[in-house]
Amino acid sequence: MRRVRWPAFAPPAASGTAVHGPTILASKTHITLDLLGIVAFSSGIHVRLALTATGRAAERARHETRSLSDPTDPDTQWSYLSVLLQLGSVEGEADPYLPRSGSPLNWGGVPAYRTEPNYWLGTCTRPHDIMIAAGWPEIGLGPTCVTALLEPSPSTVTSD
Repeated sequence: MRRVRWPAFAPPAASGTAVHGPTILASKTHITLDLLGIVAFSSGIHVRLALTATGRAAERARHETRSLSDPTDPDTQWSYLSVLLQLGSVEGEADPYLPRSGSPLNWGGVPAYRTEPNYWLGTCTRPHDIMIAAGWPEIGLGPTCVTALLEPSPSTVTSD
């Protein structure tokens, strides 16, 4: 297995082909991780996720992603959703681009946090499936791992 780091790049401006539709990846009290969709291009794969947290998990997420006043102060460290993506025999941590975090939200009258990170996996081959492993233990989201089949019409996700 070859390890890489998927850098925070945007997909091409040209249209791609939707190969997987919306799916819930993890759902627990106060935290939901959704796969918004996967789009294939001739030069790679675009993965769109969304994390929604409410209650204490939302407070933790806002605290973890706050602006740092002193990056050298160990008490002001931050975290974010950790994502590992595997295409065929290539796997690696993925850096998000355009992570949109909303200002304080209300979800059914409850304070909420939402972020929609996007990931670009540049590759010259079109794989049959993608493994997505994600977690954010600092806010209460333990590791979750799913394999999504990449077909022109939205298809099944299987949990590992």
